[in-house]
Amino acid sequence: MTTVPKKTDPRQLHDSLKPLNLSNPIRLAFLGGAKSGKTSIISKLILGNFRDTYYPTTQLNPNLFNYEPESESAKQILQGKTLTSNEYLNLPSSIRTAATSKSIFNKNEYYSVSTSGEIRPMLVELIDTPSYNPAQIVPYLEASLYTNLDKDVLHNLANEPRRPVSTSPLLVASGASELNGDVNGYFFVYSAIPSFAPPGYDDGDMGRLPKNHTFNLLPSMKAALDDAWEEYTSFRENWKRGQEEDVFSFKNAFKSIWKTNIAESDTTKMEFKTNSPPVWIICTHVSSNLASRQLISEGKKLSEEWRCGFMAIDCLNDIDEVLSLMIRDILQIKRS
Repeated sequence: MTTVPKKTDPRQLHDSLKPLNLSNPIRLAFLGGAKSGKTSIISKLILGNFRDTYYPTTQLNPNLFNYEPESESAKQILQGKTLTSNEYLNLPSSIRTAATSKSIFNKNEYYSVSTSGEIRPMLVELIDTPSYNPAQIVPYLEASLYTNLDKDVLHNLANEPRRPVSTSPLLVASGASELNGDVNGYFFVYSAIPSFAPPGYDDGDMGRLPKNHTFNLLPSMKAALDDAWEEYTSFRENWKRGQEEDVFSFKNAFKSIWKTNIAESDTTKMEFKTNSPPVWIICTHVSSNLASRQLISEGKKLSEEWRCGFMAIDCLNDIDEVLSLMIRDILQIKRS
């Protein structure tokens, strides 16, 4: 395990101010392929360390903690200071072009800033997810298949029997699931390392990314998430009129499989839909000797096409700007 000591003394935690958002945590989901670094990022943010050995995540794993920015750059982000893009950072249009009043950074529903510039801790939930597999993803479920809810909760949805499935949803409207409509933002995580396997001997594969590389999964993740939030928005509108009929949408399951190889499709140039929470693309392992500069550049280019945020990081370094940038993005979108 690689350990980097946190600056905050654990003995001081009892003296910390209570978060303003105790009943409204900031909920952020991490999506990405195998060995992309999702769990390492979460572990580094919460514990200050991460495991060198890879252990695949097999189920949703929510992690609730008090986030208190420590680095000066993270504090400046949440204080509303002017930001500029660089080689490892691409700001989304919501931050780059927003004309938001600075008052929202002094006090809002998540945190407040003291006269000395100290930022009050925030309650944040980081949701770790299993490796993304387009063939096993249903973008949207109207009712969780893992919880039996009463008729007064499910309404007409209770008329349909529970159906066993071997797929995982990105978004669930009703029932017990961490990936529900209360998620405030998504991190799409991929690795800057082209391959963790030794190079092959086939000349035809030289210089090409593996088909299931974490970068190649990004367009499929975007398409599935767009579909999920489009369906969810329609569900919320229909719920009031009692028009729910399907337990889950089979058409989206087929859409997901069809979009497995969407990496070179023109739809990758479309921005995220306005009804979905903000998305940031995170490129990991940038300090590795095996990291590809081209992969970092391609991720930044993709974020420009999608008009979302991009950040290239390595868990060997301080990465709390990841959370500060997302929280600022969420705030400015809400106020825009």
